[in-house]
Amino acid sequence: MTLKLLTARLVMAVVVPVILVTATLYPIFQAHLDARLDSTISTANAKIEAGERSLKREINASINHLLATAEMPLLKRYLNGVGVAQSPSQEEMEQFTAAQLHTLLDTLLPHYVRYTQFSLIGLDGRELLRVGHDPLDQAEHHVTAIFFREAMALAPRDLYISPPRRHLPHESGHAVGIPVMDITTPVFDTDGTRKGVLRFTLDWQYLAADIQQNLVMNAWGHPFMVDAEGTWLLTEAKGPLSFGGSFATDSPEVWEALKLRHRGETALSHRLVIFSAYDARTYHYQSLAGMVASQPGRDPWQLGVIIDKPSLSELLAEDITPLLITLLLYVLSITFGVFWAISHHRQQSLRHRTQRLSHEAHQYARDVRDLYENAPCGYHSLDSDGRVVKINRTELVWLGYSAAEVIDKRLYRDFITPETREAFDAAFQGVRGPDQEGAAECELLTRSGARLPVIIQATAYIAAHGFVHSRAMVFDLSERKEMEETLARQAMTDPLTGLGNRRFLQDQAAMEIARARRSGAPLSLIAIDLDHFKRINDEYGHDVGDLVLQAFARTAKEQLREGDVLCRMGGEEFAVLLPDTAKHAALQVAERLRQALETSPVEVDHDVSEGGQLQYTASLGVTMVMAEESSLKPAIKRADRGLYVAKEQGRNQVNWQNDTAD
Repeated sequence: MTLKLLTARLVMAVVVPVILVTATLYPIFQAHLDARLDSTISTANAKIEAGERSLKREINASINHLLATAEMPLLKRYLNGVGVAQSPSQEEMEQFTAAQLHTLLDTLLPHYVRYTQFSLIGLDGRELLRVGHDPLDQAEHHVTAIFFREAMALAPRDLYISPPRRHLPHESGHAVGIPVMDITTPVFDTDGTRKGVLRFTLDWQYLAADIQQNLVMNAWGHPFMVDAEGTWLLTEAKGPLSFGGSFATDSPEVWEALKLRHRGETALSHRLVIFSAYDARTYHYQSLAGMVASQPGRDPWQLGVIIDKPSLSELLAEDITPLLITLLLYVLSITFGVFWAISHHRQQSLRHRTQRLSHEAHQYARDVRDLYENAPCGYHSLDSDGRVVKINRTELVWLGYSAAEVIDKRLYRDFITPETREAFDAAFQGVRGPDQEGAAECELLTRSGARLPVIIQATAYIAAHGFVHSRAMVFDLSERKEMEETLARQAMTDPLTGLGNRRFLQDQAAMEIARARRSGAPLSLIAIDLDHFKRINDEYGHDVGDLVLQAFARTAKEQLREGDVLCRMGGEEFAVLLPDTAKHAALQVAERLRQALETSPVEVDHDVSEGGQLQYTASLGVTMVMAEESSLKPAIKRADRGLYVAKEQGRNQVNWQNDTAD
């Protein structure tokens, strides 16, 4: 019996240590694999960011070069003579200007190595001027080319960017052309007359080489760059793919992952895809362009890295030392296991006690965690980079995310709206600074797109080696914000009619005047005063007067457009701001409103008026808001002057005033 028990314990002394060592080492190796993968992911993100910056920098620089060239006085002088009958001396001067322009562009081309050619194309699609590789015959016709048709439809400072393509043999003088990309913009002479299209042809191989250099990683990472159709855009071959190949066909699993979203990480079976989207139509804010157009269906571009997930066997194959250490640990653990078998009884007693204490500690931890997770306010902790390392369930419910999607994966500032990030950043810097605390009133952006106003109060947790993480409480301010918005709305509204008041009119007028000044659209104003309103109040009482004011508001709103601004200035005085409305149309609106009021009596009690209806009319003054006026005050004076003239001429009529004299 004793021998059997000893044998059983010796077996346990071998099996248990093996299991324990395996259980101990496996998380270590797994953590090492995870660290290796995290390091590779961080490197990939940094390289993608560098590649994206390089692409944005090069495209924006090319946009600025093109637009600056299109605005050159020398080019505009040359365009003045294009398509215009000229005398011999004018023709000679035009030829001299063309020669100067050609010389200037010929000097710029070798300076900017990213370009292969510059070309100027007339309204008929024929080339007026070209600088670059093997200039074509001047009769070359581009009237059917997509870049020409798109650019001809653009406004000044707008441009069209074509997708990268192979340079045609007749454009480069070689049997197989190099990859290029065209950027075009319309050009105008000094009078602003459209005279054609300016095209810069970029050496895409030069741009892509720089991008690919930024994306190059170790043997586990494979860079890629494709457009929205899955066309391969890198110029250095990737396996069977070369420039223009179909990545969607070659790697359908990766392509399907890319189509789901434009940025982030996607885990596949044995690979991880990290990618980011670039759209020249959006990311031209550092350029001088107004609007950027491109070929439909080809944007955005996706650039990123495909990472092969490392395995344990690959990790051990790199270095035999961990394997030797592992074997040594097994030997040592079995040796200690034999000692454990001899002292099993004592250890078992200690284990029971330890288990009891552990259970009590876990129960206490669960209670504390339950209080943390379900608190009425949000709690979170951020590392020194602002990444979420801990967050309670309350705040996750607000945001609409799970803990797995946020913890150790997202920067907290990503959940802050762009308008309030500056306040958050300042508060976070305060937490990391000498004060070790900070507070900010911000807005959280939830998964559904809703905005949640909150106040964040944070302090720093400091250890001996320095800052560890921040500890923050987050309080929901939705009810307070709703109350503030309600009070603000009440301050801008007339309580009797529900119309905007004088303050609301001033705010709307400031926006409409600025918009009219930018667009050149007309802006009109109507001043309205109800005729004999004091007599209505004196004869029928203020309750009936209020009914008249409310009836006027309903009738007026029915006659006005959705964008028109109707406000009560006070008493029986009203004003209407008419955006995009010239004099003739404004007078029509005023007359239509006058007639509607005249034919729309107010429903009152029969003891107030026989028949239960009370007739009323209004006098109206109409004027234009001048482009040079910075406020509505001068226009209100003119409209009031027209209103007084209408009353002096008998009331119930419309009068136009456009005399700017006070």
